[in-house]
Amino acid sequence: MHRFFIDQSTEIERKVIISGNDYNHLKNSLRLNIGDRVILSDGNGFDMKAEIINFNDDGAELVVLTKEKSKVESEIKVWLAQGLPKKSKMDLIVEKATEIGFAGLIPLESKRTIVKYNHKKKDKKQSRWQRVVEAAAKQSGRSVIPEIKDFCSSDNLKDLKEKFDYILVLWEDETSYSIKQFFKDNNVKRDAKILLIIGPEGGFSESEVEKFKTELGAEIISLGPRILRTETAGIAALTAILYEKGELGD
Repeated sequence: MHRFFIDQSTEIERKVIISGNDYNHLKNSLRLNIGDRVILSDGNGFDMKAEIINFNDDGAELVVLTKEKSKVESEIKVWLAQGLPKKSKMDLIVEKATEIGFAGLIPLESKRTIVKYNHKKKDKKQSRWQRVVEAAAKQSGRSVIPEIKDFCSSDNLKDLKEKFDYILVLWEDETSYSIKQFFKDNNVKRDAKILLIIGPEGGFSESEVEKFKTELGAEIISLGPRILRTETAGIAALTAILYEKGELGD
């Protein structure tokens, strides 16, 4: 059943209008008709089954048939502070992280970041990544669209410290402290908020890692003996965390 996101919460037997690009997709691309049913997600974790009852100039009119809390969303909320990669690698990162179950992205500018964006380019990139995330959320049956935050420098990450229960930095020079050991050492609640900090192609400098430890209280984590590309590291770590908390099946 096709899925659409709406920017409102509603109840059973209430009517909803789908307009704009979603209406064009519903009517002209999917060729849905009166009587067809879709899933509506309100962005707050609720899914609603709805039936198309009318088309007009403004959009498609639907009536809500059922409403229930989604069983798809992860209780533990994992964000990626991802060092800016070259070319279109961030598209891949946010698409796959959405499918796996992350909560959102903080595009991270650090000392060894190769790509540099001006303000206009940042806005365009942020909008593009948000579109990629929304498409991936629909495809993977998510009931919440992960959020793309504003660009942030590694020096300003300290402003986010109080928003997370744990901050983990993946660093290729850390050789022994694994994600599995981190979970053994910490009683991580099922609804904890975790920030994963991932370096760009050039990785983090030693001084940056030290600042993460002293200013953020971050744990420095290894993903094993192999050095992963930046577009692989965050996805692998996210998968490992969700697995440890039982979010990828029993």
